Amino acid sequence: MEGLLLGLGFIGVAVAILTPYLKSGAGLALISTAAYFHFIGTETWLPIVLFTAGLLLIVFEIFVPEFGAAGIIGIVLLISGLYLTIGDFGQTIRDLSLSVVITTGVIIYLIKNGYSLSNVNKLILQTNMQSSNNNKTVEKDIIQVDDEGVAVTPLRPSGKVTFGDDPTLYDVLSTEGHISKGTAVIVDKVKGTKITVRKK
Repeated sequence: MEGLLLGLGFIGVAVAILTPYLKSGAGLALISTAAYFHFIGTETWLPIVLFTAGLLLIVFEIFVPEFGAAGIIGIVLLISGLYLTIGDFGQTIRDLSLSVVITTGVIIYLIKNGYSLSNVNKLILQTNMQSSNNNKTVEKDIIQVDDEGVAVTPLRPSGKVTFGDDPTLYDVLSTEGHISKGTAVIVDKVKGTKITVRKK
């Protein structure tokens, strides 16, 4: 039972990250995780703090995969929080394994249905485009499909790219998730002020 609650918490995080339903996913994660710690029972706040910090670091690693250490530290903190709560390493691994298996299945289902990290960043990309005063207004006769450029910042999946000899920074959205700084990219689609790119 407890493992299923933990799994629902992880599913909530996955839904918040991969779909536009950020509030619903975050709510499910919060309620399920709170229920998990309630049923297990904990005498101090330390396990909950460690678990939460670990989960946040793992989410951070998803958006900034080049950082590396955040994911490792996050996993260690998450396992430590669960172990301090349960007090049994075997049950900790069982609950965590069950949760990971269930969440992996849900993630595969969401990806097959067209969801990706780009869904949660669309609003951020639109806001960046509207608030950027130094960038040119993107028009189809300026940036076109198959134009080649270079990522000036990491695309996570939103970021900035320059095209050809034009020094102007253009806000773009990667269709392939994270793309590292300095990577050559090619325009996949231009729609109004929105540019989507992929690796060359």
